Formats: sequence, C-alpha cells, structure tokens
Amino acid sequence: MKRNVTAALLIVLLLCGCLRTLGQKPDDEISKSVRANNIITSFSQFNQRLPVGQILTGMSTPSVSEIVGNPYWDTHWGKSSLLLYKNDELVEGYVTRYDIYKDEFEFRLTNDVRVMSGSKVKNVVWIDSVTNKPRYLINGREYKEDGAPLSGFVEVLVEAKVALFKHIKIEVLKPDFNPALNVGSKDTRILKKESFYFNSGESLIRIKSKKSLDALGSKYEQRINQFMKTNNIKLNNESDLVRLFQFLAST
Repeated sequence: MKRNVTAALLIVLLLCGCLRTLGQKPDDEISKSVRANNIITSFSQFNQRLPVGQILTGMSTPSVSEIVGNPYWDTHWGKSSLLLYKNDELVEGYVTRYDIYKDEFEFRLTNDVRVMSGSKVKNVVWIDSVTNKPRYLINGREYKEDGAPLSGFVEVLVEAKVALFKHIKIEVLKPDFNPALNVGSKDTRILKKESFYFNSGESLIRIKSKKSLDALGSKYEQRINQFMKTNNIKLNNESDLVRLFQFLAST
C-alpha cells in the first residue's frame, strides 16, 4: 500500500514539473509524451474519464448548428489532455473533438455533450482514435503570421527545430439560392481550407510556394532541392510536406 502511494506521488510530481515547461513550443516532447501516456493510462484504469464535476465549471451545452458541412478539425472523438491558460490547469481523461467554426471543444459525457471555448485552451494532446497516436494542437495566438496572432489552433505535424504546422480556416459560403431560376443553395455552407507553416522563432511562415522555403536559409537550399526532385514533393500535399520536414530534421 505504501509503495503504491509513493509511486502515485512520483507521477503527480513528474506531471506538475512538466506542466511548468509545456506550452507553445514544439520541442516539448517529454511533456507531450507524459501527457499522452497519462491519457492512455487513465482511460485503461478508470474506464472513460475523470469525475464529471472536476471540470464542468465554465462549460456549457452546445448550440444548435445552422450550417451545412463538417466544422471539425477531425470528426472522430479522441481521448485528450487539455492545458488551460487559467492557472495552467490540466483537464484529462475526457473524449473530445474541436469545432473550428465555433472555436469550441466538445466533451462527450455519458448522456450529454458539453463545450468549452477554445480561447481558454493553451494546447491539447489528443489521441487519434484511428491511429492511436498522439496529436498536438496549440492555440494560434501563441504564434504570429506577419505580426498578427493566428486564429483558432495549429497542429504540429513535425516536431523539430524547424517544425511543420497545419492551420485550418473555415470559409463561410452564404446561401445563393435564386428562386426565379430555382438554382443554388438555401443553406449556409462551410469550406475548410488548410495552410501549412514552418516556424521562425515565435513567428510562422506560410508555405505558399518553393520560394517560401528560402526563409530557411541557404544551408537548407541544396538539401531541399535534391529531396524535392528525387521524391517528387508537392508543397500543397500534407504527407509530402511531412516527409520533407522529417528529412530536414534528420540531417
């Protein structure tokens, strides 16, 4: 019994120490791994989630959607660990998903769904229910593009000194129904647009073309050119970009 209590205290101390350094930068691999392992452990031991009353403060029921389309970063629910801005509070053990359009995290409870504003969340370690691998989302205001904070969240696709990020923006398409011609749509629809970035300090540089990669510096130029030519890399393709930045991280 005494040995179990000691082990539990060590885990708590380890997590508390990691939270001090966790946050907006992609090199917090240790903290991310601890949180990911903690999620898996808590679900296996406690079956689904921590006690409901522990985090329901500040959460509400979701509003009825008036749009047509998929507003989620990923439609699948995933086990998650959310680090909040307020007091670095850690919310773990819940199944969640992120609504980009509303900037809200949905929490699936036993017989209910609750939501929390994305503005309260600093970053998220989210276990992909399909691959069972951790994914890492960071509040966009932790980074800037052309001097202005990004909206919503960014996902870290490759963690390295020069990291690769993905940002998804929602474009709202208003109804365009023409009653005279009986054509068009009566619904408000959404279109998701993906953009990819790499970091330069606390700023993010959008990858618009091969010229965008010049900001990485001349030391990368030859390696990038050779790898892109050999592997037929397309800069608007996520898997190709992941391969490129993983290559740069390994050389």
